[in-house]
Amino acid sequence: MTRHNIPLGKIMGIKIGLDYSWFLIFGILTWMLARSYYPAEFKEWSRMMYWGMGAVTAMMLFVSVLLHELGHSVVALRYKIPVRSITLFLFGGVAQIGAESPSALAEFLVAIAGPLVSLGLAIFFIVVQPLLAGMEPLMGLAKYLAYINLALVLFNLIPGYPLDGGRVFRAIVWSITGSMRRATIIAANVGRFFAFLLIFVGIWQMFTGNFSNGIWIAFIGWFLDNAAASQVQQMMFQGLLAGHKVSQAMSTHCSAVSADLTL
Repeated sequence: MTRHNIPLGKIMGIKIGLDYSWFLIFGILTWMLARSYYPAEFKEWSRMMYWGMGAVTAMMLFVSVLLHELGHSVVALRYKIPVRSITLFLFGGVAQIGAESPSALAEFLVAIAGPLVSLGLAIFFIVVQPLLAGMEPLMGLAKYLAYINLALVLFNLIPGYPLDGGRVFRAIVWSITGSMRRATIIAANVGRFFAFLLIFVGIWQMFTGNFSNGIWIAFIGWFLDNAAASQVQQMMFQGLLAGHKVSQAMSTHCSAVSADLTL
């Protein structure tokens, strides 16, 4: 955990942390749910009920995100891949996996595990909705969580690295080419394409009257582009260092200082 994280404990030995940026998105989500979603769905509630259910729903969304990341982590641990921590932050959550997958198959299974967990949650919340028909707050919660988990599946399956879909795509390219490095560069560049597409869509929506959604989509695209670009740079840097020894980077010409000098 870094100093920017609030430790929440451990699950299966994995440290769970809360980035300070989480409080910002938690507040925004609570406000949006209390002012838009719940008033539109349930017109008879009190203002306190709207805000209370907005906060509960935002909290449960991040529980869903945590379960998504735990899905990745459980499969990674199955393949003896260390998982250092899971951090909830502005854009959801991220599992800090300490090593690359040992094979393309392992990479595929680790990558697909998270979306499968989210899909399972979406199906669960769809199935329980009829059982909650007489309890409006719980039904509204289940309806929103079904929608948001399904959206999480669809967004994460965009075939652009480092999204889950990009990692699935990388695993497929890796199995075809036999090169993890080449597969990573291809998947990251595909990720940059989708990032620029999101930025374009976001800007287009901003200029067509949907400013709030547009700026959010453009911001997500910008974040994805930065993440994908950093992966390309990392792979290129590793390629430059691969095959070289430490002795090749060391300097053997060292200046000697007289022992008689005072400090």
